[in-house]
Amino acid sequence: MKASKILLSIAAFCTIAIFSCRKDHNSNNSNTTTGTSTPKYLKRWNILDSGSQRPAFIASAKKSNFLHSGNTINKLSAKPVASGDLAIEFLLGSYVIFFDDGTVQAGQYTATNDTTLVLDSVGTIHITSITSSAFSFTLTPLNGSAPVSFTATVASTSGDFTSPADVAFVSTTWKLDSARFYLPITDSSDYYIDSTVVATYVEFSEYGTYLTRFVHANGEQDYQTNTWLWSNTNNSEFCYGNWDGQNVTNCDGLESANIVSYPSPYTKLVVEQTDPTDPLCYYLSKN
Repeated sequence: MKASKILLSIAAFCTIAIFSCRKDHNSNNSNTTTGTSTPKYLKRWNILDSGSQRPAFIASAKKSNFLHSGNTINKLSAKPVASGDLAIEFLLGSYVIFFDDGTVQAGQYTATNDTTLVLDSVGTIHITSITSSAFSFTLTPLNGSAPVSFTATVASTSGDFTSPADVAFVSTTWKLDSARFYLPITDSSDYYIDSTVVATYVEFSEYGTYLTRFVHANGEQDYQTNTWLWSNTNNSEFCYGNWDGQNVTNCDGLESANIVSYPSPYTKLVVEQTDPTDPLCYYLSKN
């Protein structure tokens, strides 16, 4: 498997065909927005290094019953782009915890109300206070340990995300509709197809997180994480890490993908590999 070159694993439902992707990148500045009701916690937060907070957070999360029925974890390989070795990031229904040793944990969470987040394999977070830059919360671990309180500050983003298109790109859960070869291939054995995967979801965040979630027919879910960056000035191409845990700070020597179609209102996305030896084109839609 070309693990370092494939942007997404090819699920069994993907259509494999020979065709040419049509260039139709739309970068107009329409008034489309993602709304004004975005929860304040949808950010990456660096856990403050004061007293016993960081060790307690690690112990609370890592001692939880992380692998449980219906939620399995593949190797996760992302590190925080911003400074700081311990962080938690909330995406649209997914979370990622970045630990001091470079490992990460990912899963799904549910907001039961404005101040309570239930992390499926870690525990329950009770928000005590939150602003645009500071976050205080209490974690009640799933393993029955006593609740522990934490404070955190917002992390730095990996770039500017101000245009309607960019905002939509990083505030959307994308569902993979299909993946196709756009050039003839000589050796299809290089491409791995997991026949048990029935749905694949992708999230990109403004903090550089690139998260994929694979849903299997038996209900189990696998996660893979990576890091990404814009690789040109008009934000029509991005690079991503080699699935080895590296901290992506520039695109030198990395694989990249070109956005070939992303029309307003930014609910459909088509990307293709820029490497001519890896002729894959991906069709995604807003979930």
